Amino acid sequence: MLLIDGSYGEGGGQILRTSLSLSIIFEKPFKIFNLRARRPKPGLQPQHLMCVKACEEISQAEVIGRELGSKELLFIPKKKPTNKNYFFDIKTAGSTSLLFQTLIYPLAFSEGGSLVLRGGTHVSFSPSYHYLRYVFLPVLKFFGLKAEIEIEKVGFYPKGGGIIKAKVFTWENFELPKFSPEFIPKEIYVLSMISEDLPSHILERQLTSAQEKLLAHGFRSEKILEIVKSDSAGTVVFIFSIDKDEIKRAGFMELGKKGYPAEKVGENAAIQFLKFLETKAQIEEHLADQILLPAVFAIIKGKIKKYNYTTSKINKHLITQAWLIPKFIEDIKIEILGKENEPGEVKIERK
Repeated sequence: MLLIDGSYGEGGGQILRTSLSLSIIFEKPFKIFNLRARRPKPGLQPQHLMCVKACEEISQAEVIGRELGSKELLFIPKKKPTNKNYFFDIKTAGSTSLLFQTLIYPLAFSEGGSLVLRGGTHVSFSPSYHYLRYVFLPVLKFFGLKAEIEIEKVGFYPKGGGIIKAKVFTWENFELPKFSPEFIPKEIYVLSMISEDLPSHILERQLTSAQEKLLAHGFRSEKILEIVKSDSAGTVVFIFSIDKDEIKRAGFMELGKKGYPAEKVGENAAIQFLKFLETKAQIEEHLADQILLPAVFAIIKGKIKKYNYTTSKINKHLITQAWLIPKFIEDIKIEILGKENEPGEVKIERK
């Protein structure tokens, strides 16, 4: 029985989500304590509770502590997931993307499966649907993992109500992509999106400010404009880019809110992207921790024993993942070279 301190590192939901995924894949029960101890509302909140319930269902797990506010959880998986249609409703604006990222690996390591997830699709502190579609999944394809995703309805905070549909395929070929030395944009896209109950001029103002900021630094971009139905009013600018090596991708989101000028929404999304390019790193900070698991899986399942990549910023999520994964996979050693909040390098090795 693995004992996991939920207060380590970022001290949030990531420790729980990664533990659930790895527990099912490697059939290792765990007990986590100090759940989300570093958050303003510690313990299980609705979106975390749904991650537990979903993983319980797909693995027929025995679970103790599955309730709102719980700060301890015992999870004992009983079966490998089967290929079927799964529906999970968070019932809040909790992130469907984080739920998807929790389920994708257990499904890919078994028979695959289809998902319908209801909740938030573009919310703070999580990857958006568009990040999954245009950054996360295209990069995972080069690790050999295949999945498809589409959106049926957008869900902004506070009501959520968004719906994403996904199909995950069995992971058969484990690969390690060869990244070029730094990220050099081949294509840049600026997506400006608003809910239909907001003035249409916001759409153009967000887009124009983002594109002008990029152009001022010598980068031309393509535009994508979307007006969508949503239970809550919302706006977002999402900038994503494909690298010249056609493998690496990067994505940056800025959410609009009342009193936050549309021009600033677009400009600040562009600033995030430009700051990433200044570091000359291979991978942006959010993707850096998200590809750690697929890289580890490819190493333990493949012939290559070492893998490394540079990141624009070492964040607490990356540090936490590097600490947690070897607890489930003892043959793996992960080093993070550099200081927190600065550019650095990730090194993975099979012992």
